Amino acid sequence: MAIPTSTRRALLTTFFICSTPMVSHSFGRSTLGLLLPAIEDDLGITHTQAGRPGTAIYLAYIVGVALVAVLAPRVEPITIMRTALACAAIGLLICARSETVGMLTLGVGLTGGSGAGIWLTAPSLATAHVAPERRGMVISTLMSAIGLSNVALGFGTTALRQRLDDDLIWRPIWGIEALVTLSLLLALIVVARFSRTERISGGFSLSVLRSVPHATKVTIAFALFGAMSAGFGAFMLVALEEQGGFSRAESTTMFSVMGIVGMVAAPLLGGLSDRYGRRPFLVGAMAGLTASNVLVAMGGRIPLMVSVMIFGAMAGSFPALIATYVRDQVDNRAFSQVLATMTLLFSLLSAATPSSVGWLADTTGGFALPYLGLAAMAFVSMVLVAFVDTAARVQPTSVPSMT
Repeated sequence: MAIPTSTRRALLTTFFICSTPMVSHSFGRSTLGLLLPAIEDDLGITHTQAGRPGTAIYLAYIVGVALVAVLAPRVEPITIMRTALACAAIGLLICARSETVGMLTLGVGLTGGSGAGIWLTAPSLATAHVAPERRGMVISTLMSAIGLSNVALGFGTTALRQRLDDDLIWRPIWGIEALVTLSLLLALIVVARFSRTERISGGFSLSVLRSVPHATKVTIAFALFGAMSAGFGAFMLVALEEQGGFSRAESTTMFSVMGIVGMVAAPLLGGLSDRYGRRPFLVGAMAGLTASNVLVAMGGRIPLMVSVMIFGAMAGSFPALIATYVRDQVDNRAFSQVLATMTLLFSLLSAATPSSVGWLADTTGGFALPYLGLAAMAFVSMVLVAFVDTAARVQPTSVPSMT
């Protein structure tokens, strides 16, 4: 039986939407951590200086979140996503041409800021036609795209460096990412079609946020997760080399291993949360991330290997579970507004962490103390989500069909 054209378009659109987080999270965030050891060596910069681009990502993300909060009630989500992809492609091209820390900071900042327009719309677009009991699985699939991208980036970077016999290769990676981003943008322009949604009042809205049960605890827990993951991710490969004695090739391989674990864990935990509730898996994810940071502080090859795998599994699962919890409580158009308001504190804390971790590592001569601080953030987040009743209510799917 032939598949109707409208169904094929819907399937393709969902596939492309589910692929976009690789731009917002893998290209816009993870790639900096992957390439940072080579960037430090190539540009001759300190850990403190290397933390500045990471800080720029989250400072720009604050601007992106603010723009989404203002525009989301008036502009269709798919329009916001397309615009964000275009801006991200420009940022990646700047990264690919960077000769100084300042130029690199501009490029990653533009890419990271554009990520807000992608991530704050992708979950609602991807679940527009999905039953509530399947949302955890679908939103977690968005995170699997990040894992798959990290796998390709890790192995691809190693292969390119081996082929060119140069461990300092980093600019071409961002050039390749720019081409992928432009391809996704073109696909969503040609294929994606969504019916118009009703406008709502704009801007950040504490009143709308307060309509989400346990909003304060969830918002603070999410913000602490953001700060922790920003610090962990920015210096992960540097820590592998300095704390675990990994070679450059081995550390990039571990980056791919992290992606593999995340690609499997996110949809698995999301699906289990559909069946057994969000809270046990929110708590479990933060418990794992607490342990992951402690293992980095301990040092050694085996603890660092275990740490990276735990981080890969849980760092992708936690934000997907948070997004699913929010989506359970609000409708499609309000989702971006609520998540944008929540993400403001997330971005503020995240912006301060990479530079702080770099400075503390330079000051103390290692990453033990910085990662113990990150572990404390994860632990507090775990305690907060332990007191969240994630079964408070579930908002039904009520979005017009795709045309």
